[in-house]
Amino acid sequence: MLYLDHAATSYPKPESVLAAMTHWYRDLGVSSSRGSSHRCTEVAQLVQRARRGLATMCGVAASRVAFTSGATESINLFLRAFLRPGDAVLTTAFEHSSVARPLVALQRERALSLTVLPPDADGGIAPASVQRALLHARPRLFVFTHASNVTGALFDAAAFGELARAHGATTLLDASQTAGQVPIGGFTDAIALSAHKALLGPPGLGALCVREGLELEPQKQGGTGTSQALEMHPVEWPLAFEAGTPNTPAVCGLDAALGLLTPAHQRERYTAALLATLAFESELRENPRVRIITPTSVRIPVLSFVHADLDAADVGAILDALDIHVRTGHHCAPWLHRHLGTTAAGTVRVSPGPFVTADDIRRVSAALAS
Repeated sequence: MLYLDHAATSYPKPESVLAAMTHWYRDLGVSSSRGSSHRCTEVAQLVQRARRGLATMCGVAASRVAFTSGATESINLFLRAFLRPGDAVLTTAFEHSSVARPLVALQRERALSLTVLPPDADGGIAPASVQRALLHARPRLFVFTHASNVTGALFDAAAFGELARAHGATTLLDASQTAGQVPIGGFTDAIALSAHKALLGPPGLGALCVREGLELEPQKQGGTGTSQALEMHPVEWPLAFEAGTPNTPAVCGLDAALGLLTPAHQRERYTAALLATLAFESELRENPRVRIITPTSVRIPVLSFVHADLDAADVGAILDALDIHVRTGHHCAPWLHRHLGTTAAGTVRVSPGPFVTADDIRRVSAALAS
């Protein structure tokens, strides 16, 4: 199979990730805080090492990294804990449904004032556009994705965060598309991420990373495995946001994945995947029936396209018959397709990994040209 859907989930997973998860299932089988056996101690060390790895990546203290079921849960937990009735919120049209849908729900529940910043003419969002929106909306919260999962547009999180601070706004960064590919830490007050994309970890795991001093009310209550018999859920991090039995085998897998992702390895993978994406774009531009949808500004290894004669699902079926896996449809980005003019059928998305060859690229191009 030619797998071109790394923006959804990286595949295949590294052998060390599979081995770490198998080790938990075969040899450990316990949670870090549910007992005091030597197995619990080993798991606790693995979990803490993974927590420290994410903390370093996100520029926060390890105690401020809460494991969640994924970026969607992280975003929901933060928004519900932070937003108050009547708050003004600024976001962008590039947001995934994991941001858009909770914000729309909270807009109804809490009478939020919601401003959605549209794309610039080049398909990105410039800091100047953010500056104008901040002046106009005067938000308490600015929540934005680091990169578009539809077009690959990469945003200047450092500039966005600095502007928001200057205007007194708290910031939440959705780093699902960038964690493991480009630097994400130190730009914003909070970061939500998922483990199963460029971090190379398993699905069903994410994290919410929040700077010290920004306190949030727990949104879930339940067991934490602590020895104290408390009626009330702890408010201390990270237990405040880690109620219930944790996904320990996934954390073990993430720990192994983080051990692989040195800065040099990340740059090498990112560069190879981006070059493959640019090569795909160059090939597809030779097809007069294909319209490329990608920004002219800086980007990650993602591009979308539409075919003049076939809708996205048909293109996906043709490629699938040739054992080429791409993503088709709306990619859980409801607002952006209104601006792209692709609301009806969505797009075909190509997001290669670092091991795509020139022959692979020609194979896709030939399939679309026939």
